[in-house]
Amino acid sequence: MPDSTLVVSPSTDESEECFFRGALGTPLPTDALDVLNSNLEGHGWMGEEGFRINVTRETTKHRAFSGRNVHTTQDSYDSTVTVTFMENSPNVLATVFGDANVEVDFTDGHRKMAVRYEEDKLPRSSFVIRAVEGEKTFMWVIPEGEIVSVEEFQVVHSAPIMYTVEIDTFKPTSGTQPDNPAAINYYTDEPDVTEPGT
Repeated sequence: MPDSTLVVSPSTDESEECFFRGALGTPLPTDALDVLNSNLEGHGWMGEEGFRINVTRETTKHRAFSGRNVHTTQDSYDSTVTVTFMENSPNVLATVFGDANVEVDFTDGHRKMAVRYEEDKLPRSSFVIRAVEGEKTFMWVIPEGEIVSVEEFQVVHSAPIMYTVEIDTFKPTSGTQPDNPAAINYYTDEPDVTEPGT
């Protein structure tokens, strides 16, 4: 029987913090309601398109002499996450351009930043996405991810500077993340959904 409580369109909670990054090895949540480790740093306002999670399976169809498909093999599996940052903060700039390429200085009593657009490959990090709808909480945990592309961004008077990045996700080495073993681990807590038959 259809159940409208299973149809969701989550957003942010009152903190407006929904995207977090930490160094590899940072303790990660294993429950949608877990309190996040303080080393998982928030990135403030995110773009209104939310988060785009793309799971792809490349397959090959094997056909008999008649042309009928009789077998399908999976050649590859990938998952990526696309996010848009709205803030021009040190956390965001370090995520987009690399921790080593962002310097922040307050010695003159106001913030000064130097950001270097270097060609060095960005290091892998851990990422967490948290979203809510009413009493429901949803969390995606990426134990190992790497930013592989940054979309063109505009500097214009009519819109904020926004950084849209694509994150490749990786299945952790066996045993390194026993509680979050997949490239993307999805957790929910839904108080208004009860066990069937109760």
